[in-house]
Amino acid sequence: MRTNRRLRACLAGLRGGLPAETVSLLGHRLRILPGTVRRRPDYDDAWWVALCRHARQVFDIGANVGYTALLALLAGPPDRLLLVDPNAEALARAAYNLALNGLIAPCSFRCAFADARSEEQVRFYTLGAGAAGSTFAGHARSAAAHDAWSWVPATTLDALVHTGKWLPDLVKIDVEGAEARVLAGAGQLASSRQTRFLVEMHSPPELPMALNAQKVLAWCRHTGYRAWYCAEAEPLRSSGRIAHRGKCHLLLQPNSWAYPQALEDIPQGASLPQ
Repeated sequence: MRTNRRLRACLAGLRGGLPAETVSLLGHRLRILPGTVRRRPDYDDAWWVALCRHARQVFDIGANVGYTALLALLAGPPDRLLLVDPNAEALARAAYNLALNGLIAPCSFRCAFADARSEEQVRFYTLGAGAAGSTFAGHARSAAAHDAWSWVPATTLDALVHTGKWLPDLVKIDVEGAEARVLAGAGQLASSRQTRFLVEMHSPPELPMALNAQKVLAWCRHTGYRAWYCAEAEPLRSSGRIAHRGKCHLLLQPNSWAYPQALEDIPQGASLPQ
């Protein structure tokens, strides 16, 4: 497969040894590539850890260099973890980080852009292994300014489920503005009513937050899901509630499910447990 060749080529470039640093993460000492672990927790890191403690099958969509995968594996670990990212260099670094710490066994990798449809090519803007790669030029301004983009293959969450023949109970979506497109390709997955989605919402110039949220809420109505605004642990009923946000997080789950008790007392941007 073409994407596998791209990933193997990037992995080959890492062999021979890149300088690694020692860090502490969730009480574990790790050897990782510099820049993998955030110096300050992101808004959703503690929520993600709490959810991963109870998840057995996990999709990490927008895995980048493997930071959220490391959190999932140290908090769980899940029985299976699929890392998906269109940036082959970033995904190779994720695999390197996991292998360096003996955590790669339950993991699989797919170098592709998660989208509403499969078997297409998507224009993707990125610089190196940067975390802000996006299909929106206005969101990846540095890459767009350097005309740094490439065509990458697209897939869908439903296609990933069909190919892998396993159903995730937790999906993280961090795709720099393409959140609604990823969800549009997960209709069959949602119909199983077994999956939570932790979605990092973005507001690229081409898709303001209010419109992005409208699309996500429409998907929820169509699939029988409910969106919860994690910052307030309350259902999100109107896109206007988060229209002012440049970035925020929604938990999407079947509308009969209660908000996870494990998240109720965790504020946005909380420190990670040690």
